Amino acid sequence: MDPRTWFADLTVYFLYLLSVATIGPLLFGFHLAELNAPEDVIRCKKTSIVTTGAELPHCIPMNPTQWGLVGSIFTLGGLLGALCAGPFASRYGRLRTMQFTTIFFAIGPVFEAVAPNIGVMAIGRFISGIGAGAAVVVVPIYISEVAPPAEKGFFGSFTQVMVNVGILITQSLGYFLSRGQYWRVILAAGGIIGLVQTLGLFLAVESPKWLADEGSLSKAKKILRKIRGDKFDLEEEVSAWGAEISDEMDDEEETLLQDEDHMSHHSETSTSKRKRAKKEVLGILQVIRHPEYNKAVIAVMMVMLAQQLCGINSIIMYGVSLLSGLLKSNSALLNLGVSAINIVVTAGCAPLVDKLGRKTCLLNSITGMGISSLLLAIGIIRSIPILSAVAVLLFVSSFGLGLGPVPFILSSELVGPDAVGATQSLALAANWIATFVVAQFFPLASEILHGKVYFIFAGLAAFFWIFIAWFVPETKGKKTVDESSTRQISDFNLTYDASSPTNTNGEAQSHSHDPPPSLISPAFTPPSTPGRSTPNPNPRSIPVDSSLPSSDPPPTLLNTLPIVECEVRARIPTTTGQEMFLHVYRNNVDNKEHLAIVFGNQIRSRSLDSERPGETEFDRMTRGAYVGRLYPGRTSSRLDQIRREEALGTKSSRNPDSASNGVDSETASAHTKVDEAVQDPDPASTPPLVRIHSECYTGETVWSARCDCGEQLDEAARLMSTPSISPSGGAIIYLRQEGRGIGLGEKLKAYNLQDLGNDTYEANIILRHPADARSYGLATAMLMDLGLGGERGIRLLTNNPDKIRAVEGPNREIVVRERMAMVPLAWKTGGKEGIKSEEVEKYLSTKIEKFKHMLSQQ
Repeated sequence: MDPRTWFADLTVYFLYLLSVATIGPLLFGFHLAELNAPEDVIRCKKTSIVTTGAELPHCIPMNPTQWGLVGSIFTLGGLLGALCAGPFASRYGRLRTMQFTTIFFAIGPVFEAVAPNIGVMAIGRFISGIGAGAAVVVVPIYISEVAPPAEKGFFGSFTQVMVNVGILITQSLGYFLSRGQYWRVILAAGGIIGLVQTLGLFLAVESPKWLADEGSLSKAKKILRKIRGDKFDLEEEVSAWGAEISDEMDDEEETLLQDEDHMSHHSETSTSKRKRAKKEVLGILQVIRHPEYNKAVIAVMMVMLAQQLCGINSIIMYGVSLLSGLLKSNSALLNLGVSAINIVVTAGCAPLVDKLGRKTCLLNSITGMGISSLLLAIGIIRSIPILSAVAVLLFVSSFGLGLGPVPFILSSELVGPDAVGATQSLALAANWIATFVVAQFFPLASEILHGKVYFIFAGLAAFFWIFIAWFVPETKGKKTVDESSTRQISDFNLTYDASSPTNTNGEAQSHSHDPPPSLISPAFTPPSTPGRSTPNPNPRSIPVDSSLPSSDPPPTLLNTLPIVECEVRARIPTTTGQEMFLHVYRNNVDNKEHLAIVFGNQIRSRSLDSERPGETEFDRMTRGAYVGRLYPGRTSSRLDQIRREEALGTKSSRNPDSASNGVDSETASAHTKVDEAVQDPDPASTPPLVRIHSECYTGETVWSARCDCGEQLDEAARLMSTPSISPSGGAIIYLRQEGRGIGLGEKLKAYNLQDLGNDTYEANIILRHPADARSYGLATAMLMDLGLGGERGIRLLTNNPDKIRAVEGPNREIVVRERMAMVPLAWKTGGKEGIKSEEVEKYLSTKIEKFKHMLSQQ
């Protein structure tokens, strides 16, 4: 954290919230390690030197398996608490969830402190575990939402810092009170700390981010003002919530909605209004199945598993007994020192999480723990006390560098607010399961393997290092969860040129500058955009070959292409002087009239040109099945072609492809001759240009500034009608399905959700729309009918590489040879042309950050 911004960003009240909230993780650490130091006294392994007249036994005899059960049952309670806390926090709020956890923190220690036998102690540990499991789910989310955006990583580390404080407290008590029945005082101390948190939370406030997501934006801003202070500018942070239109619901409107909740005859209306104002919260199963979140969930869960399976709790929970034979009476003192060092290292390294990055800290942390495991194994096996002590200290220090604090903050940075609760629950559930495995089986494994058990931890560290390096993205510098893509926006470009110069961090040197405030500003245009310079009216194509092996998942394709038939074709003159031919298609899939907008008269429809029973020459001309150009008095659809053949002195030749498509020999010959007369000398060198476009009523017909659909349609037409860019012409397949295949009505609903604070991506999810409902099979069939199939191929005008294989069809009926970039007009004209709108900037931002359509990763 930058010290210069400390006093500007922090208030006393925020520090109070941070302190009170993190008492929950403190108690997690307390209960996790509370049995470590007094183990020998509790299990009757040491003779009590203090006697009292109490009825409670001085100790409870337990073998290693029973002792492991008492220690591990805490993790089962934690698992239950973790699974319940996420959905509870999403539905009822972060503050109420924290208040609820204090009940378990207060009750559990009572059972532990007065336990006369194993059963009662296990019950108490289980209850305490429920509170601890819930706390480590909700507290990191709460801190992430109340901390200044630029320092979320720093303050997120306080979760682990307070876990270590709790461990230090219980180890300190254990060092001084591990005799007689004083071990009961150690266990009871946790209940007293829980009561302190209960009182402190009465003065705390709900997360303003959660309130905003629930539709209480005005209240959220008031609370944020209280947390940040009067001098702090809230607009940027509020905007990051997706609540830019902050004045839409004022205090009076919120009060009216609340008053209506108490009036029975308005209850249904009020409920519906509130539901419209809230963002949908995803449950655990929904998050697991979510196409955009499931990989993030796997990443967070695996990092949580790494936190435990690298072996930290073997030291925290059983370090004293593990090293007692090697270090004699110094083992308890070493464990106390370990706890203190853990706090110092975790707090001292907290700024590194924001400075170096989450992933870097994780990898360095796991490396240190793996090396320490090897050293500790050697130290125990060879009975080298100094090496063992140094290895333990290095082990814990490495844990505090990254694997301790980072896992708790990943959930809020890798998924959206609708999924963070469920993701955190799943991640902590995985954490608790791993903790249970270590707590239950480490005593037995240690008894059998002794120091060799740490070779297992070293192997697990190597595995998790490889997984995190390959799979887990970096989230450093993300102010909002929406920015948690694997790369910054400026790291994307429109080429696959792997030879671009890179710096030591692997980022393009030309991208090292900070992104400008406007996404549609020409200053943002990556220098590696096809065409190489801006402005440039001729974007360069990128060769592609989908037949080569690829690690990307293949698109879902239709098994059989639709049957399409061109009903009518007409010549359409344009205001630029170029001509295009509009083709209306029908098909056997839906009852819509899809269009093909064709540039260049050498591209013809086979179904249109084929003979139809009983039709006259006049019928053929009126539906557009003619050669050349219509003029008054014309009586034959083939007249111009016949004259052309006579003038050229050539003979008709039968097109080999015509028979199977119902095209008569004379018409096929006409196609061939026209092609020879008008297309470029080497047609194979320049395949036709193709654009797949779904209609957008709002973008093309009502002067909308919400998206750039109309601008893209105009640009595609310009490119195809320019001989120097597309000498062999081109075709725009205009599919009559609004936007992403969802229909105009659903599109308007999505616009309303955007006005409520959702972006395009979130709005579609809320409306239960699939990632893409367009049928590219129709486009493939129409392109085949236009004679654009086969090995010659096409150039596809798109920014989405995934669309290439989808357009090619199930058997690659269409071959895409090149991909041409669709660069925003503003980038090519220095901002002089193109749509200028706040909504368009948000739309482009969403495409880049979430849809990944706008720019493709290098």
